[in-house]
Amino acid sequence: MVEAYFDESGSHNGSPVLCVAGYVFEKESCGKLDALWSEVLDKFKLPYFRMSSCAHGTKPFDVLTKDQRIEVETEMIGLIKKFAAFGIAVTIEQKMFDAIVPELPEIGSAYSFCAHTCLTAVKSWANETGYHGDIAYFFESGHSSQSEANDIMNTLFKNTKMRLEHRYASHTFANKEKIRPLQAADLLAWQWHTDHKRRMRGNIRPRLDCLALVENEKPPHKAMHYNAAQLRELTGKALRRRYPLVYPW
Repeated sequence: MVEAYFDESGSHNGSPVLCVAGYVFEKESCGKLDALWSEVLDKFKLPYFRMSSCAHGTKPFDVLTKDQRIEVETEMIGLIKKFAAFGIAVTIEQKMFDAIVPELPEIGSAYSFCAHTCLTAVKSWANETGYHGDIAYFFESGHSSQSEANDIMNTLFKNTKMRLEHRYASHTFANKEKIRPLQAADLLAWQWHTDHKRRMRGNIRPRLDCLALVENEKPPHKAMHYNAAQLRELTGKALRRRYPLVYPW
């Protein structure tokens, strides 16, 4: 069994970019990460890890000094690098998506699209590594498009071919404060969302903790950003599938 965990960052109103990101774990490795992650939380007397709170010193990290917050994040990055098999990050600029992509139920919102793209990336990882076992997918609960994304996944996985291609065992929306591997996904989602915002402002130098997370290709990470041309191509394909007589080209 393999488990894949995903969280989002930048889903609040006014955010220039949305990121859905996370990690693939072999089940045994995920169990080890979960146990050691809990030990780090206990060590610093934290109920859970949230990267935005760690970075800005807000609750529950407000009881820690800046050096202690850096130490917590450093230890969590070390656990991710030791136990994760593969990292995935998908970004999209919300305003651009809304301006280009029509309301089509098979695509849905920017969040639903990014979540679906993460599923496809896990499938590609399985194909490239020769993994043929089951995969359970976990997403952080609470996004406003959760119901829509869930409907898209339910429709997708009613198809036997799609279930087999994705090695699908199940998908679940869960509370990351209770499911610790989702907190690892939170760390990557926040870092990649923040890095993309920096690049949008012309700052091409990544944060040092972002570098520490992705350096040495352990685990390997795949990052995907959809620009305007790619969104128009996506829209064209979707319209041709839905309305072949109107869009035959």
